Amino acid sequence: MATINVTELAEKLETTPRTARKFLRSITPVEEQPGKGGRWSIQKAQVRSLTKKFQDYQDEHMRVPEAPDAIEPEGRDDTEELED
Repeated sequence: MATINVTELAEKLETTPRTARKFLRSITPVEEQPGKGGRWSIQKAQVRSLTKKFQDYQDEHMRVPEAPDAIEPEGRDDTEELED
């Protein structure tokens, strides 16, 4: 069967290889993971299901930055009235 590596999977998932490895570790039992220095080998037939699982992983694990207007600058006090 044809296989791809983590870098190729990351391109398909539109993420970084580091995030792809974190994702693969999160869904793979420890005894089935490659050891230190080992390489992930992903079957091309698995890419579609991995893409769906990655979307769920992103929704659950990735932080979403706050909107800039939701952050108040330090030292600002909106309770004081402005004087002319």
